[in-house]
Amino acid sequence: MDTSTVLPHKTEAPLFTRGEAIAHGIKDRELRTNFRKVIHGIYTTRDVEITHELRCRAASITLPDDAILTGRSAATLLGVPLAGPNDPVEVLVSGHSYMNRRFGLRAWARKSSVDEHVAWSSIRRATPTRAAFDVLARNAPSFGIANCDAMLHAGLVDEDDLARFMSTRRYYGVRKAQRAFELLDGRAESIPESVLRVTLVEGGLVPTPQVEVYDERGFVARVDLAFEESKLAVEYDGAWHADPGQQQRDRQRRRRLRECGWTVVVVTADSLYGDPKGVVAEVKHALGRRR
Repeated sequence: MDTSTVLPHKTEAPLFTRGEAIAHGIKDRELRTNFRKVIHGIYTTRDVEITHELRCRAASITLPDDAILTGRSAATLLGVPLAGPNDPVEVLVSGHSYMNRRFGLRAWARKSSVDEHVAWSSIRRATPTRAAFDVLARNAPSFGIANCDAMLHAGLVDEDDLARFMSTRRYYGVRKAQRAFELLDGRAESIPESVLRVTLVEGGLVPTPQVEVYDERGFVARVDLAFEESKLAVEYDGAWHADPGQQQRDRQRRRRLRECGWTVVVVTADSLYGDPKGVVAEVKHALGRRR
């Protein structure tokens, strides 16, 4: 079948609505088997790779003109890839309760001023500052802080601009965002590192991110989180550390840290996300042994 007659929406990948497909004789069963759903009501061909940007472009076809892409979706469009291909498109829109029932969308009530968004495709995209606010206001604290840390680390958002923004708005979630703002730190080099830091802070501990350790020969290592007086390092051991070469490098750097008198606590993804209280207890125990 020639799909070109079904694809009126000029984007980098072919996109079309269910209604357009049916109008050209494509049955629902054929849609389900021969095409890929991008979001509710929008499809593409089987050979197209689904990305978050493609999901945003699909959303722009079906959303009202005044809808505003925000949060992690806006950050991703601006070059900080916080949202993946399976994550919902985050959007401010009128009639958000109805929109939230649509596959592929996470919608909130649209309340914004004209200086908080710019044109994008056929709809709008939030400014970096507005997107960062929604990341903090609309998510659980550790998740919102970690994602906003990534925006700060990338230079997408200025901390002072974000503080001023929140001080002049009376939007839903502004107090929650202001509380989360107090824990922001753009030094973290990954989202899990930020989640780990916030987990420890919420447990009553105050580690310093990205501390460089030196000995008489020079640079030894930069650790994810450190309690410098106690010479305790806390490191996140993510999936990329499973690479044999990386494992060898990790062993070497941790051996050198121990030679410098440091203790290293390694936190895995399973521990961080499955037993955060246990992580805090382990770090507190290690600190107690260092004193």
